[in-house]
Amino acid sequence: MDRLTTRPYEPRDEDGYYAVRSITYNDGLPIEREARDFRYSRPFVCEVAGEICGIYNVLDMTASRGEAILKCGGIASVAVLPHKRRLGIGRKMMDWSVQRLRDEGTPLSSLYAFREPFYRRSGFETVGKRLRITCPSHRLPKVKSDLGTRLLTPADWKLLVPCYKAYARKHSGLNVRTELFWNRVLNEHHPLAIYAVGDPIEAYAAVRHRVDFWEPQHVTEVVWSSLRGYEALMVVLAGLAINKTELSWYELSDSPFVTRFMDQGVSIELQRPIMYRVTDVPAALRQLKTQETGAFDLEVVDDLIPENCGPWHVGFSPSGVDVQPAKNADLTTDVRQLAQALLGEPSWRDLAANGFVVVKEDRALSAAEKLMPAMPATCLDFF
Repeated sequence: MDRLTTRPYEPRDEDGYYAVRSITYNDGLPIEREARDFRYSRPFVCEVAGEICGIYNVLDMTASRGEAILKCGGIASVAVLPHKRRLGIGRKMMDWSVQRLRDEGTPLSSLYAFREPFYRRSGFETVGKRLRITCPSHRLPKVKSDLGTRLLTPADWKLLVPCYKAYARKHSGLNVRTELFWNRVLNEHHPLAIYAVGDPIEAYAAVRHRVDFWEPQHVTEVVWSSLRGYEALMVVLAGLAINKTELSWYELSDSPFVTRFMDQGVSIELQRPIMYRVTDVPAALRQLKTQETGAFDLEVVDDLIPENCGPWHVGFSPSGVDVQPAKNADLTTDVRQLAQALLGEPSWRDLAANGFVVVKEDRALSAAEKLMPAMPATCLDFF
């Protein structure tokens, strides 16, 4: 293959970039100039012999981890011209993107895969469980609530922030949204209706209403900060479903619906898992926050970024996390499984039980669990 170069997009790349994008994401139709918008992401191109053959974009996001907020680069809109596929262009482009994010000081990366095995080759792995709940209208739980409900618009996004942040503290991987990202979720293509319960808000549901009767209705986002808020939201969902055949929405592995309201005829499907990749192991660990104290020595297997391998001595306390080179390791794992353990699902203990973590000292495993306890994980932003 001729020399391959991946680099940031430049204005001169417009025609080539959108030629690749249109054939992959727009049925081969031209993308109108008003739709050529980089408000939410930074574009990159991959050239072979001067021809743009591949593209991708990066969303500058974050990922929650308890009280910590890690910088995270969301990789989106990955595409290679059909007649240039299976030549290694996509793989080399993704490998370059991981190193680029590391060089930029972003210790974590995420993406939604067209095929997970492809991205595993660049060190990504699925994290957490996103459950799609599909409930026939007559199977929605019958609960009562005295919390009031308000109908909000995307312009009211600031009212949602405390509830969303409370949810993010209990679920790893969530993008702690800026105004830009709230607009992207609630108002990018069509303004969503937002049903908020409680004052201050304890739960909300964002939905794009389908006007047809007796059709399925999907709820874009469901977030809660308390059980009573969640129960009140079930009342709201029952109202939304009154002239629909069924309602669907996403919850995580700690789903209150699965725990308390599961019923015959309701389907639960693991769908659209997100993948994460640790681009800078020491930097990612240093960004964690804890009220615990402990230490462990960790070695990471990373064929793409040897600087990640260590071994690392990780010491932590409420004052911070210190990561320094070590001579030996009590724990050894692959960079893919490190992303899972870092965010909490699967947990260190579950990974070790299945042989994905080599444990020389159980006290080291216990210490790693203190710093990175098990926690439901995913990302509510789709990209």
